[in-house]
Amino acid sequence: MSVTLDGVSFLPDTNQPEFVAPGDKVNLGKDAFMKLLVAQMNNQDPLNPQSNEEFIAQLSQFTQVEQLMNLNDGFQGLYMAMNSMNNNSMTQLLGKEVVAQGDQFHYGGEGDVELHYNAAADAKTTNLIVYNEEGSVVYKGSVDPVRQGEGSLNWDGKGHNGQQLSEGTYRFSLEAQGSDGEIINVAEYMVGVVDEMSFVDGIPQPSIRDIQFDLNAILRVGEAE
Repeated sequence: MSVTLDGVSFLPDTNQPEFVAPGDKVNLGKDAFMKLLVAQMNNQDPLNPQSNEEFIAQLSQFTQVEQLMNLNDGFQGLYMAMNSMNNNSMTQLLGKEVVAQGDQFHYGGEGDVELHYNAAADAKTTNLIVYNEEGSVVYKGSVDPVRQGEGSLNWDGKGHNGQQLSEGTYRFSLEAQGSDGEIINVAEYMVGVVDEMSFVDGIPQPSIRDIQFDLNAILRVGEAE
């Protein structure tokens, strides 16, 4: 927090230079500012002393700055306390099953994997497109038409050539069309149990099998089966 006072920038740092060149602007702490004010009074021109009004005005400015600094310190302490409480409460998501907006999923390298969606209407035709971590399409094919609302479909984990794909993180999208050929909006969902919570960047970020997602992407939270 910095406040300019009569050409002097006022900061909470008390390690200040002893000499100030005329016209320079330096950062002064509260103690240094009071010393400067006292020195100004002791060395004022006897023939043209500072008026009581000017002294009171400067002292009033100092009081206001000190109050603002104390208020800022209080807000910082309150923020840290609330942030700690928030981080602690977020750990309660661990072990819970969540439904969140997102197109990523983990494939274990064998068998089928269930993919979740929310369709705006019933579709006549639906294509599933699967991408690897590099963004390349590893599978595209027709699947059972999606139905309006939330639903899911199974993908066998096989690529274009029919070979089983390796374990890893993939993305998917669904292209759906209605009976009149109109495009149907389909949102991809992530469904799984939260198994990790990261606080590295100061913001709680949950994970499902190493797939991180934002808290604001969560739609529902429930007990894991």
